[in-house]
Amino acid sequence: MKIAIVIPNVTMTEQAIAERRAFLLANAAPDVELELWRNDVGPESIETEAERDWAGVEIGRTLEGKDLSKVDAIIPWCAADPGVHALRQSFAPPVIGPLMAACQLASLAGERFTLIMPAGSRRMNRQRIQGYGFGDRLVSVRQVNKPVLELRADLDQTLERLSVEAHAAYQEGADSVVLGCMALFGLAPRIESPIPVICPALAALNVASLMARMGLTNRIAG
Repeated sequence: MKIAIVIPNVTMTEQAIAERRAFLLANAAPDVELELWRNDVGPESIETEAERDWAGVEIGRTLEGKDLSKVDAIIPWCAADPGVHALRQSFAPPVIGPLMAACQLASLAGERFTLIMPAGSRRMNRQRIQGYGFGDRLVSVRQVNKPVLELRADLDQTLERLSVEAHAAYQEGADSVVLGCMALFGLAPRIESPIPVICPALAALNVASLMARMGLTNRIAG
């Protein structure tokens, strides 16, 4: 099985890409093969809707230049799910948005969940989740107030802030927490939280694998 992951962050280093590949492979089934492609054009990170839309267009252009004949699923590497609906209309393999996949798992893990994001617009993320059909399950959208590119600069500080927000989510009545950024990959088990913490990277990887194994597609016709 081959899963293609498109990274929209144009300044992500080869070392950083290798770290993400290693994390995903360590959590994937033995028969999963990964292709990680980085956009040549686009934003350094995605903090705004404009950057999200730009990234989505460039993800599509990146995929147009690749041989997808042996690709079983596609994941855009961003928890804002850039270009997901357009990609589903343009390409045959199932396209899995990390945020959408994480919200689906959160709805299985409990009745209600909270999204914890780096910074940016709470309102736009709330609207996105409502558009996915999970609005009635969303308790709150909380922030650690750190830009995406600074999240891994001081992991201890980031973990501390995530732990504080996870406890606040629990007090608000959330059954689980969804991490709203792919830069937080691998941190979920290290967060001190009274409720489950769902990693969007692993959610996307596992949902993509499941859909491929079941022969499912989410291609939008017309």
